[in-house]
Amino acid sequence: MAGLSADPARTAAFRTFMATFPDQRSYAYPRISGTGANRWGTAYAMSTAADPLWKLTGGVTSICSSLATVGFHAPDWLGSVLTGTTDSPFCVVDLGSGITVFGTKASVVAPRTISVQSAGVTYHSSNGLHRKDPLSNDTRNFTSRGRISEAMVIRSDLVDYGIAHGTDLGHVLHLFLAETSSSDGYRHPMVACEGGKNGFGAEGERLAIDPAVDLTSRGLSPAGLVVARTLQRYGCYIGDNAGRESMLKAEQETPAHPVWNGRLCQDSLAGLRWDDFLVLRAT
Repeated sequence: MAGLSADPARTAAFRTFMATFPDQRSYAYPRISGTGANRWGTAYAMSTAADPLWKLTGGVTSICSSLATVGFHAPDWLGSVLTGTTDSPFCVVDLGSGITVFGTKASVVAPRTISVQSAGVTYHSSNGLHRKDPLSNDTRNFTSRGRISEAMVIRSDLVDYGIAHGTDLGHVLHLFLAETSSSDGYRHPMVACEGGKNGFGAEGERLAIDPAVDLTSRGLSPAGLVVARTLQRYGCYIGDNAGRESMLKAEQETPAHPVWNGRLCQDSLAGLRWDDFLVLRAT
């Protein structure tokens, strides 16, 4: 958040919205999906060239056509953690190909073949920004509306590292807000926004926990404290509409793939309050 300052007027408007919006009033803090029995997280995997190739079909744009023709590396268990929810997102960091792959409404339709409504690819040799973002340094990068794929998943390995070293996740997070404001449009890193929304904020608008908040006084678990430090040091940007209370997405776990084992849960940030958050000025 270096160089970013708070916008007092936007902060006041955000806090009022979060305290009064019907879908948000029951939760004064961000919830975390994808843990325990909750199926609204992001299916996640990291792969190498030793893993098998998977391919996408369905909503794959020409910019991402290599995901349908060449494919990407992913472990054989990837299909077993797809959530089957209405958004069913997945994120694969393919170290073998040097790309991160993202898909939505994902479902396995054939051996190592996933049907998606939308697909995204970003190259590890780039800064990860959508090709239409003026700050992007790679015209091959494409994600839906400019979303940052890695920001859409709280990874268990990074949480473990943060617990062991007293640090954070090391990157900004993507917030699914209860409802955005289409009239506010979008800003970096987003390159478009959803229409027909009448809540608060532009997609891409960044929030962060006030640096003055002592996170160690909030009764957070070790894993919750790692996520909270991330929200204080890097913040989160508004990237999607939740259609319910606002949330962050964690790496999806299942009974056969128990990545969290209770270390992180939906209410791990219950010690926080939306009044702890500042809205940051646009750069």
